This record gives sequence, C-alpha cells and structure tokens, in this order.
Amino acid sequence: MRFVLSLVILAVASAPAVAQVDQKRIDQAIKKGCEWLKTAPSPGHEHSKAEHCDELILYTFITAGVPESDKRFKALFERSMSDELHQTYKVALLAMSLEELDRVKYQVRIAQCAQHLVDNQIATGLWSYGKPTTYPAFPPVPADVASGGAKKSGVLDFGAAKEKPKVVRKISVKKQRDGDGGGDNSNTQYAALGLRACYDAGIIFEESLIHLAAKWWMESQHPPEDGAAANAVVSGGGERPRGWSYRMPGGDEGAKAYGSMSAGGVGAVVIYDYMLKKDWKKNPVARSGMAWLAANYSVTQNINKGGAWYYYYLYGLERAGILYDTNLIGNHDWYLEGAKILLDKQDGNGSWENKTWETCFAILFLKKATRPLVASGGGKR
Repeated sequence: MRFVLSLVILAVASAPAVAQVDQKRIDQAIKKGCEWLKTAPSPGHEHSKAEHCDELILYTFITAGVPESDKRFKALFERSMSDELHQTYKVALLAMSLEELDRVKYQVRIAQCAQHLVDNQIATGLWSYGKPTTYPAFPPVPADVASGGAKKSGVLDFGAAKEKPKVVRKISVKKQRDGDGGGDNSNTQYAALGLRACYDAGIIFEESLIHLAAKWWMESQHPPEDGAAANAVVSGGGERPRGWSYRMPGGDEGAKAYGSMSAGGVGAVVIYDYMLKKDWKKNPVARSGMAWLAANYSVTQNINKGGAWYYYYLYGLERAGILYDTNLIGNHDWYLEGAKILLDKQDGNGSWENKTWETCFAILFLKKATRPLVASGGGKR
C-alpha cells in the first residue's frame, strides 16, 4: 500500500512561527490604497469589451468602509446602478456590492443580477462573459420593509463590519434561456460569488442550476499530478491534490492546474455546498482542491503562472481560506504570510503597481473582504 503525506488540515501547533503583522499597519495600508483609488482610472477589459471596472472599485470601497457620501463612491454607485447589466464579472460584483451595502433596500436590483446570472449559465454549467437578458417585473420592496441602509456610522472604519439587515422576503428567479459561448473557470468562479450574494439577499434559485454548476467543477478538476505533490492527501479523507485550470484538463491553457483557478474552484465548490446545505468539509472535491493549494502553496506567485494575475490569485486565496473556514493551508497561515508580502509591495502612493485592479485585489485580501459562510445570515451550514 502506498504511504502518503498529510498536508492540509494540520494542528495549529505544528505550524511554523510566523511574524505577526501589525493590524494598525494593515488598516493604514487599506486606507492609503482607498485614497489612491479615489482618483484612479477605472480601466475596462479589451477581451470582454467591458468599458470600466466600476463595480470592482465599488465593492472594494464598500468592504473597506469608504462612506457612501464620498464623491467617488457616489459616482461609481450611480453608474453601476444605471448601466445595463452585462458581463458576468461586473454583474457578480454588483450583486456582491449591493448585498453588502443593503440587501433589503436593493433586493430588486439584486434579483435582476440573479436573473442575468441564471440566464447566462451555459448548458455545461459554465459561464462566459455573458450578454444582457430580460427581467420579470419583480415586486418592489414595500416602504415599510425597506431598511434604509445597514447600520453605519458615516465615517471611515476599517476595523468594523456592518450589521446587515435581516432578509424579510424571498424572490424566486427561474431560468429563461441558456447562455452561449465556450465559458471558462474565471467567469464561472465569479458567477458563484454573485449567486452566493443573491442567495444571501433572499433570492431563491432552482436547485438544478446549482447542481449543474457544482457538477462542472467536479468534472473539470484535474487528476492528481505526478511527483511528490501527487502523494499528498487531506488528513482523514484520503483525497490527493487536484486543482483546476482555465477550462478542462489538457485544454488551451495547457495540462497543468494553476493557482488562481484552483483557489477560485475551491471557493465555488464550497459556495454551492452551502447553498445546498451540505457540509463542504466532507466534499472530496473541495478537500482535494485544498490539498492542491497546500501541496503547491505560495503567496509570492500565482502557482504555475508566475507573476501573471498575481493579485487576482491572492484574492482567490483569501476567498478559499475564508469560505472553506480555515486559518491554515497546509501548515501555512495564509493570511499573515500574504499580508506581510502585500504590505512590503505597496507603493508609496498607496497603490500596488499603480494599477487599479491590482490595488483592489490587494485591499480585498488585506481586508478579508469575504464574509464567512456560517456568519453571512443567508443560510445555515
């Protein structure tokens, strides 16, 4: 019988000592980064034909505690609310923003985001960039139900989390059509984030949509790789490391799984178990994905992609750690190690590499922007 090495769920005592990062320094870095973003460009994406990334900046501002009265906040919010819903990333990020900002007050717009995501799921379970759809006449939020905003102080507070208003009604969203295009695991992992936000806002989905999405992540997971990493398993479960690439194993992105898709894959799998009220820590797909992140662990590069999409990967790693509900990946404290790297990489002007996307992803990591599933209030584990 082949002996294997357990890597993922290790006792805290076995973890190597990691220098603590001063919380005040983290808060200052977040604040400085947000100040830079207030005058930063909102670049689009040529391949997806997105004209701007307002929703990404908006979500960063909301999670970091920038007040709604801020001039840039208001401009981002107004354009995001008035634009036609298009692009999987942008719609998912808008749903995440509104659910965090006030999921009762903005429930109808969140339901429209849900309809867009549902109607752009491809028959395989994947999402591509997507295209606009039509929306049913969702009933407006009654005046006596609208919260008028979650509790907030009106000042910048980088340490506190807002108390979300309780969801008091449910809205059902049903699929009207299939999406088109080939799809990819980048759009697909962000679709999962958007669906989770809608679910936590009281949107009800057909279970078949969630099962189809979960099925894709199971079927597109890479087989264990040769070499030392192939011998790793999750403690007590026996799963060997298995990650994800851009589409299917051996596709146009090459044979190897890589960091940003694997971290995003773990997060998506966990989200769907949460929505189906399953225990994700018993799911071999999630466990083997975490084993892959442990066996190939890095906070200095996007594993198997080097410097490409590094900050995008770190935000994916933050989501995997928080959604899976673990402080350790292998014997590594992923947050402390990642935070130390990001603090050292921040430029003097507050940005990371003078780039908007990179700065947003860095702030989202440092802020631990992802809400733990057990504490989100939208469902129970």
